[in-house]
Amino acid sequence: MPTNTKKAEAPTLPCRTNYIIILSACVAIAVGFVLMAGDGSTETTFEKDIFSTRRIVIAPMVCLTGYLAIIIGIIWRPKSQRM
Repeated sequence: MPTNTKKAEAPTLPCRTNYIIILSACVAIAVGFVLMAGDGSTETTFEKDIFSTRRIVIAPMVCLTGYLAIIIGIIWRPKSQRM
């Protein structure tokens, strides 16, 4: 009977780079939500700033970039640990 001589690979632990990427992504998400913040409209007044480019284009893109960076930070492996 043939025996399997492959060694089991040890699980990869996150390194410092992973934590830096994830932390900077969290900051980007927070900045995106701050960019979205502002006064809203009420029944008596209409706030035109709700439809500004900053609120409906830039801020969601900053948040999306942050979420994508978190995914990259989770799956990132240093060159020494790559196959």
